[in-house]
Amino acid sequence: MSKVPTATLNDGVKIPKIGYGLGTANFGSECVPHVISALKTGYDYIDCAEMYGNSKSFGEGFEKFGGKREDVFVVQKCGANGKESHPRKTLERLLKEMKTDYVDLYLLHSPLLTKPLSLSEAWEVMEEIRADGLAKSIGVSNFREEDLIELEKTWKVVPSANQIEYHPYNFHPANMQRLLSFMKKHSIAVEAYGPLTPLTGAKGGPVDEIVKEIAKSKGIEESQVLLNWAAQTTQGVVVTTSTNPERQKIQLEAITKSSHLTEEEIDKISEAGKKKFFRYRMTDVWDAAKP
Repeated sequence: MSKVPTATLNDGVKIPKIGYGLGTANFGSECVPHVISALKTGYDYIDCAEMYGNSKSFGEGFEKFGGKREDVFVVQKCGANGKESHPRKTLERLLKEMKTDYVDLYLLHSPLLTKPLSLSEAWEVMEEIRADGLAKSIGVSNFREEDLIELEKTWKVVPSANQIEYHPYNFHPANMQRLLSFMKKHSIAVEAYGPLTPLTGAKGGPVDEIVKEIAKSKGIEESQVLLNWAAQTTQGVVVTTSTNPERQKIQLEAITKSSHLTEEEIDKISEAGKKKFFRYRMTDVWDAAKP
């Protein structure tokens, strides 16, 4: 089993370059067998969220798997639709469900889900959580450039990561490019979720044939091509999921085995992606963004 490579966040914390998510196919459902399968396959990063409603599955799954807590990187996110979420109270509750004393990375799930706190107030609580050791690193998710600029006014700790939907059909608009530039300036890592969207939610687009050709020429899966495109263009982290053990293995091997794309291959995918726009998650956030 190949070891998962890591990236170093701006606070020095090392994060595996691919994570297994408890959202999407696992969303809202008990998924203990899938957590165990992912861990056995070799994933050492499990991505959880209050919104997914299944954090207990990590606690039960990891307990049955029997590994050492320090050997798995756990991400948790605060915020759920229709609920007020105080970052500390939420994390304290989730830690009990997950049967752990801390998370490795704790994120604000959306700039629209911090009420009754403002963004800056919520981030101040996040900084206190980090200082108290309940989270080794703190960041955000689905934050736009303007949201990060708002945090910048008062932050003492720069977010270490921003987990965003990222694939060839949504990386190119001006608001996304502004966001990526701001993140690069402050060394805020991209955690790319939805990297396989051209194969799942947006089939039949201009990227399809290029991805097929590259996969065939390299002797790899199309999903592995897209995972590498996301990982290489961001130099960050990809988060993916599957309830199928074989698919879990294929996706993990996109990052653990040598299937990197050439610059020419990356450019071909990027240029094709610019011919279409598609976003399928957190559209309420982006609908409120600057054009």
